[in-house]
Amino acid sequence: MPELSEEQKQRIISALEERGAKFPCPRCGNISFVLLDGYQNNPLTSKIGAIVLGGANVPAVIVACARCGWLAQHALGPLGLLPAQEEAKEEANVEQSS
Repeated sequence: MPELSEEQKQRIISALEERGAKFPCPRCGNISFVLLDGYQNNPLTSKIGAIVLGGANVPAVIVACARCGWLAQHALGPLGLLPAQEEAKEEANVEQSS
């Protein structure tokens, strides 16, 4: 199973918290969640029932309620966690430091 580094996990958790993703589970009201240890790619298609291999997708992280197992997907793009977005942030931080 793929494993996220501690740095990746912390960036994901920070991005979720910065955007207010702190509410309790909508199913059972529990406040404890677990970040699943990997990414999910959700394929996009214009046809219902189509099987897509290697096409457009929405990369996401998933958190699970620690009590009832309810799953929440969070797209990486709006969280600023796509590789190109992260590289741009790092470059901006280097420029500000100079």
